[in-house]
Amino acid sequence: MNPFHGPPEWEQPAGRHTPLTDPVLTVRQISRFGFVPRRLTRIDHALVFATPSGRYTTALPPIRPTRAEIISRRYTAVYEVDMGVHPVRAELSLPSRNDALQFVSVVELSWQVGDPAVFVASRHRDVPRLLLGELEQAARTVARRFPITDSTEAEAEVLRTVRSRGPLGAQAGLLVTWTLRLHRDQDNIEHEQRMQRIGHEAVQRVHEERQAMAHDFEKLRRELARGEQQQALLLQEQKWRTELQDAELAKVDFYQRQLEQGGVRAWALHLAEHPEDSRLVMQSLRQDQLSMIRAKAEMVTQLLNSDNVEGYELEGPKNLALRALHDILNHQLPADETGRGAPAPRLPLSSEWPEEPEPPLPDVRVPEARHQPRTSPPTHEQDVYLPKDMP
Repeated sequence: MNPFHGPPEWEQPAGRHTPLTDPVLTVRQISRFGFVPRRLTRIDHALVFATPSGRYTTALPPIRPTRAEIISRRYTAVYEVDMGVHPVRAELSLPSRNDALQFVSVVELSWQVGDPAVFVASRHRDVPRLLLGELEQAARTVARRFPITDSTEAEAEVLRTVRSRGPLGAQAGLLVTWTLRLHRDQDNIEHEQRMQRIGHEAVQRVHEERQAMAHDFEKLRRELARGEQQQALLLQEQKWRTELQDAELAKVDFYQRQLEQGGVRAWALHLAEHPEDSRLVMQSLRQDQLSMIRAKAEMVTQLLNSDNVEGYELEGPKNLALRALHDILNHQLPADETGRGAPAPRLPLSSEWPEEPEPPLPDVRVPEARHQPRTSPPTHEQDVYLPKDMP
């Protein structure tokens, strides 16, 4: 129930969550019997009473004056003031050093009536406009000193200047908390973003090229290392082939020398390489020795049967025949005159070969001369055909 008789002078239909620009909700004139002291006004609203002298008295919630107090003090009007906190968010355009470019500032503030009597006396009807006007008035002259690219420095200077002037809305009895963010206009932001994108793309291309160059360099380095390794392997292979050829040539020379000597030395070489052929070697060796003995016997027979041989010339062959006979009786093969006392040569890249034993002399029967020599040999030539090991 309304505690007042008659309609108010002014009233705004505002709920608890209605955004307000004017915290004064109702204004009423009070006659002597026009107020009924019923507590039906909102408990969070303040009542500001006007006196005939022009002063204002505040009744903060939950205090409500009685009818006797109103009559005795002769109040002429009452103002119902909202005491809630109201947030406001707004954008302001602040000039820069270049008039063609402007800063865009975002202001976020919250206001509340701190002294209802002072606010009613100030006669303000639009609180957000009052606060934003004070803020813009202090910030315009500061922002104009900075170019559009120095938004950070301009914001810091604007904040410092506005705070140095005192709290916003203090003269109107308001309690205000606020903050301000200053940045470039949208065109400058988009331009800076394009420039940043171009720079990022350039840096990305440079980075990609560097990575590609590093990849190519690493690839070339690996190919070069692979080529050097292949070259080293090829040189080593050629060296091994050369050494193998040298070894083969040395073997060829060795076998050639052994085979040129023939006889026991050649068969000994074959037996050293093929021990399983010992029986074949012995048989072949006997056949070779027998063939050699027969050949020597035939040669001696032809020599003795010849009429052109003197007696003293047969002394040497006789001694050799006797020696060969002695060796045969001692179960020795006749020695090879070409290899007597000489060690067997060495096979390259192999172990040492055993020395070849001296073969015994063949069993040669020396026939008697059919006639005596017609002339006696000279005295100084008696020892010409004697063997070296004879005394």
